[in-house]
This record gives sequence, structure tokens and C-alpha cells, in this order.
Amino acid sequence: MAAGKSFIIVRNAKKDYGTGKLIEGKLRDNARVLLVEDIATTGGQVLEAAKALSQMGATITKIVCVIDRQEGARENVEQAGYAFEALLTRQDLGI
Repeated sequence: MAAGKSFIIVRNAKKDYGTGKLIEGKLRDNARVLLVEDIATTGGQVLEAAKALSQMGATITKIVCVIDRQEGARENVEQAGYAFEALLTRQDLGI
């Protein structure tokens, strides 16, 4: 990528096509990971991704979402012990 950083994709379920993997890409040993989520509602999916990456030896440094729907994601992610940041919230968008 242009930033010179590697990236991986964590799927919410294994697919029956392509490589069929839950995690696409190569996770480096002792990787420090910034986990990015598009839209966070309760945070359940991003916490599952964090769990899968942690089980592979990664350290999650922060979870960032583009839009926080303000339906519990921040609270759940922070309660799980992760730093959380949202670029925008539902309130910011006026919905």
C-alpha cells in the first residue's frame, strides 16, 4: 500500500470460494495491529476479529471505526480492554 504498511483482512465467516480463509494476508510475528472497522453497531464483529488476531499472536493497539452508530460499540470495545476511536458518529451525521 502507499503507506508502506502491510494489511490483512479478517472475514466474519469463512467463505466457500477463493482461499476459504478467515484471515486473508500474512500476519507478521508479534504484529502490532490497528484494527479498522467500517461501521460499528455493538462492536461484536470487530471484537471477534480482535480475538482471532490475538489468538494468532498479534497485539491490538487500537480499534478505529469509520462510523459509530452509537449503539454500544464504544462501551463494549472499551470494556474488552481496547482503545476505541470513531471518525464519525451517527450524531455527527444527523441521523
